[in-house]
Amino acid sequence: MDAPYNEVVRPLPDKVLGELEELRHQADRVTASLDPELEKAVGFTHFDTTSSQDNLITVLTTRNDLHQLASQTLVRVKSKEDNRSYLGLVVRGPFAEPDAVSANSTIAVGVVVQGKKLTYTFDYHGRAEIEILGEELDGKLVPPGHRPRPKSPVFLLDDAESEHVLGMSGDLCLGMVVGYEYMEARFHPMDKSVLPRHTGIIGTTGGGKSTTVATLIHRAQEAGIATIVFDVEGEYTHVDKPTEDPAMLEALKRRKQKPQGVRELHIHHLVGRDSRNPRHKNLHPFALNFSSLSPYAIAEILDLSDAQRERFHKAYDVTKLLLEDFGIFPKNPEERQQVLELDELSTGFPRMTIQHLLDVVSTYIYSLSDEGKAETKSRSKPTSRRQASLLEPAEGTDADSPEPPQDNLPLLYSEFRSNFGRVMGRVMAHASRNEISWKTLAGKLHYLRRLKLFDVGSAPGVDYGSMLTPGRVSVIDLSDTDSPQLNNLVIADILRGLQETQEARYQRANERGESVTPVLIIVEEAHEFLSASRISQMPVLFEQVARIAKRGRKRWLGLVFVTQLPQHLPNEVLGLLNNFIIHKITDSTVISRMQKTAGTIDESLWNKVSSLAPGQALVSFSNFTRPLMVAVDPAPVKRLLVE
Repeated sequence: MDAPYNEVVRPLPDKVLGELEELRHQADRVTASLDPELEKAVGFTHFDTTSSQDNLITVLTTRNDLHQLASQTLVRVKSKEDNRSYLGLVVRGPFAEPDAVSANSTIAVGVVVQGKKLTYTFDYHGRAEIEILGEELDGKLVPPGHRPRPKSPVFLLDDAESEHVLGMSGDLCLGMVVGYEYMEARFHPMDKSVLPRHTGIIGTTGGGKSTTVATLIHRAQEAGIATIVFDVEGEYTHVDKPTEDPAMLEALKRRKQKPQGVRELHIHHLVGRDSRNPRHKNLHPFALNFSSLSPYAIAEILDLSDAQRERFHKAYDVTKLLLEDFGIFPKNPEERQQVLELDELSTGFPRMTIQHLLDVVSTYIYSLSDEGKAETKSRSKPTSRRQASLLEPAEGTDADSPEPPQDNLPLLYSEFRSNFGRVMGRVMAHASRNEISWKTLAGKLHYLRRLKLFDVGSAPGVDYGSMLTPGRVSVIDLSDTDSPQLNNLVIADILRGLQETQEARYQRANERGESVTPVLIIVEEAHEFLSASRISQMPVLFEQVARIAKRGRKRWLGLVFVTQLPQHLPNEVLGLLNNFIIHKITDSTVISRMQKTAGTIDESLWNKVSSLAPGQALVSFSNFTRPLMVAVDPAPVKRLLVE
């Protein structure tokens, strides 16, 4: 065979051939004495340096094994020297480093830069940082008290063991764990340590929050969870239809999933407001009951001054007395007991309407007018007798029939109109001053009545019992309201009603030895509802939400707050959350604040938050061994775009 041009081929001397053969035999003997398990090792632990950190270990690997140490890969480190075993997870890397020289050396840089001219490159190895999750001891994972020794072999965990270690088990799938080809981020929907522990879905616009919410709605419905969504934009009013979005359809195809709407959708909207799905078969207009609102919450919502607040509570107390005077409430011993047990920080006085209160305020204004003062002076009887006469109907009249109208008397519109004297008597017995403050209060109450939220004719209230049906999705469509204040009023009242109804159901289920239906409540645009400024203005409202959050944990009632502006949520709200689904956040100050809130998430993961792709999220659930990057599943349901 001819030698190639410019190349000389010479036979090796027999002596050299013999030496090479002996070296081969020696290598075979050494290889035969090696631990066969090392063949499965994907790397070895490196020596520590002055910059080494607790629980972080550097692993070196060959060029061929570099691809096996992908981000979030679980590994087992066997420290042969001291016979210890550790579990770890790749948190940085893998990085490629040249074998012969430093990566920053002139020759290494030159070889790479001149890639068009030079075919030669240095051979290289891989380097990765792994976080030690714990030491394996008697089949348990315990906090590590030592570090793996240098040159300890590192082995990959198979998918089944990885899922077990990370806590990826259950019927509800959120998406795929990044770094694994087949591992899904799963949890048990009936695990009390997950959904009832409350969740925050956070990220900038376009990061995938709405898709995550839509996916969660679909998965929760499949799991038999009663799901309630406060939808301020009407995005989820068509989730009973399969998605038609081309990008979502392609993503579903890649996941071998099909577009599919939820089976049981009900849409609730305020009377006089429209829904974004006005022809839906399960449409439920509703009004709120004024009697269900705490008087302290009403005072906050109306933003009353101190003087107006004092008059509001005086009128509220007088209205309660008149409700009993007119036989409206309480009517019997059971209802009287109910009054004694009433907590006005969480609810209002039964059967009181806003018109009852307005009639009392109108009477106060009249009592301070010239006509009212003249009428009071014209009664020359002693005070006690005068008040008594005002509390009784005029002789020869029926207490239940309206008094003849008089031009100088205020018009009353509730049941109180049947006996103005009784109303006036109660007002005079609890006299007040400052007509201007009373008129301002009346104006604010009239504004509240004109919203037509409360006690609207024959409009039904919210049927909380039906909302808590297993597998039902109830969307509270607030898209046709133009006031965050109005939305907050509705959200606060319905939250209270849901919590009370779930509380009663939980009590009954406990008595019967049964399980209660889990409930998931999703609040969109949570920064509008629970911003720091609103909480400072409405502390009672926040106390109601905090009470619901705390009591709900034991009663299978989980809250999900969705926001693109977590910086507006105060620490009190973030402190209610135990689980986080964090999409892309670009503001470093927001990331820094979230780091302090979600303290279980390590810095290596936070460093990736600003560059997450749409649909990717940093997921920290209480059942996961550690937070993980997850590619959230595409939503199979139809979602309307926000204009």
